[in-house]
Amino acid sequence: MSQIPQTHPATTLGGRYKVISQLGAGGFGQTFLAQDLHLPGHPRCVVKRLLPQTSDDKSLQMARRLFDTEARALYQLGSHNQIPTLFAHFEENQEFYLAQEFIEGESLTHPLRKGKTWPEDQVIALLRDILQVLVFVHEQQVIHRDIKPSNLMRRRKDGRIVLIDFGAVKQVSTQSANPDTGITDLTVSIGTQGYIPNEQLAGKPRFSSDVYAVGVIGIQALTGIHPKRLGDHPETGEIDWRDRVPEVSSELAEILECMVRYDFRDRYPTAVEALEAFQELPVGVTEFLPPLPEFVDTPLESSFSGTETTASELISASTSVFNPSDTTVQISMLSLESETAPCQIQSDELNGNGLENPEPASTPLQASQKKERSFGYKRRLAKLGFGLGLAGLATAGTTFVAMQTDAFLQPVSPPIETVGSHAGTPAMPMIRSLAAPNLPAPEEWAAKMQSRADRLLQSGQFQQALEAYNGLLALEPANAKAYWGRCHSLTYLQQPAEAAVACDDALAINPNYAEAYWSKGRAYREQGRSLQSLRLFERATQLKPDLVGAWVDMGITLQSFGRSVEAISALDRAIALDRNSVEAWATRGQALWNLGRFDQAIASLDKALQMQPDHPQAGPLRQQARERLGY
Repeated sequence: MSQIPQTHPATTLGGRYKVISQLGAGGFGQTFLAQDLHLPGHPRCVVKRLLPQTSDDKSLQMARRLFDTEARALYQLGSHNQIPTLFAHFEENQEFYLAQEFIEGESLTHPLRKGKTWPEDQVIALLRDILQVLVFVHEQQVIHRDIKPSNLMRRRKDGRIVLIDFGAVKQVSTQSANPDTGITDLTVSIGTQGYIPNEQLAGKPRFSSDVYAVGVIGIQALTGIHPKRLGDHPETGEIDWRDRVPEVSSELAEILECMVRYDFRDRYPTAVEALEAFQELPVGVTEFLPPLPEFVDTPLESSFSGTETTASELISASTSVFNPSDTTVQISMLSLESETAPCQIQSDELNGNGLENPEPASTPLQASQKKERSFGYKRRLAKLGFGLGLAGLATAGTTFVAMQTDAFLQPVSPPIETVGSHAGTPAMPMIRSLAAPNLPAPEEWAAKMQSRADRLLQSGQFQQALEAYNGLLALEPANAKAYWGRCHSLTYLQQPAEAAVACDDALAINPNYAEAYWSKGRAYREQGRSLQSLRLFERATQLKPDLVGAWVDMGITLQSFGRSVEAISALDRAIALDRNSVEAWATRGQALWNLGRFDQAIASLDKALQMQPDHPQAGPLRQQARERLGY
């Protein structure tokens, strides 16, 4: 293994990233805290150096191709709010670098220290948070391969778990090639002892390998014992842990045991199925999930801490929309499909390596099957969150959905009867039939719900619009426009993280959805990720050149960077499409003011003030421009 070169503070990498300090080092490379000298304010980021183990031209060329392939996948993964954004990747002096978002927080290494046990409800909360991120990862056909406490960061600002340090990137440092055959050989296993199953040790990781790691973390949290210290059961060969925590509920224990089965065919095949199992826990177990435990304050950590010894080295269903009362609503014509019990799931588990697209071991997936897999988890999670089918649209009382005011949503006739009612017990309404003449067909119902949600959005009633779009998604889980409506509403409700996830859902269904790129850009800008938001606005205008809002937001963002000439160009495009855009005129005035063109600035600001006399920025700025001109 080549010696790791030293990089001193004040070194500038890639002509852009000034090293502040070293965060960690290992067999695969080094990690630095750095400043981006090309952005205003020089924000902090993390730069990871990957060191190829061979220097011959053929191996280096292979490593370069592998690095580019994996970086492209990391760009896509970084669109999730709980995965660090990849800002750039580059090569310098035959070494490879990744520049990523700096996550301020603490890894789970200390909270999961030896002897520290967690209450069951906190373990459930932790594993659900991890699995919700992992669902997204697996839907991108990516296997993380190195899930362990040090690669799980508890973000300081909101307490959410951020998944870092994808193991497949380390292939760049470990691959070598036979010069005669040209066949790439991974010389070491990726992963960490105790957290990787046997098939991953053999160099054949699967999606269920990640599920195994998450289950092991759950067992570690319950027992306070590092997984390397847990033995195997003498008869079954499975991890022997149940006797250490006899008080754990049988429901949680069965899920964990299914996650960590020795044979991958006996595990949940992906994070989707594992998350479903947690969602199906009895109400008493999950009704009041507490926040993650407060961790002891330790020195600030960053993503890519990488200090452990290595092997040789939804749509969230919990987003409840209708807030039904405790009364259960049943629709008599619908019946619950029988669910496969945990550990009896038989599936065409996909086999993959790292960031490549995994394929089944036997027959290739057809395009339609891939599409079904892509949306299948959203449908299953929607079922868990909203109830079964149209039952998810039912609320306690005499109306089907929360939009009682619409004429087309009327109680079913004959009136709802109550069953199982007796003194002291709430009556349970049962809808007699879905065939009543005044109930629209599902397609008509969805169209009317879409229309109403769009009207609410356009009128600025964002909370009501959000609820309407959520109801629509219960009926049509693959409705890209509804996901976009969620995203746009959540942005205005100042929930940018959730907004970005909703836009990602829309783009997963329609990758060329201009409005989703635009709204995701707005969400990113609210999070202070202005550079990424600018790229998203540019993409939106490329896909839809007449999208006024994207041009306006592009101009606003460019102006925030001090790029006034470019901002004016974008704003002129917006004004040509819509001369009544107040923000376009106001921002154009600001840009002209910055360029010293005060007469033109006043003219633009006057336009804004004509439409909105109390505009908070236009009035004061206009006065300053007049003072500069001596008025």
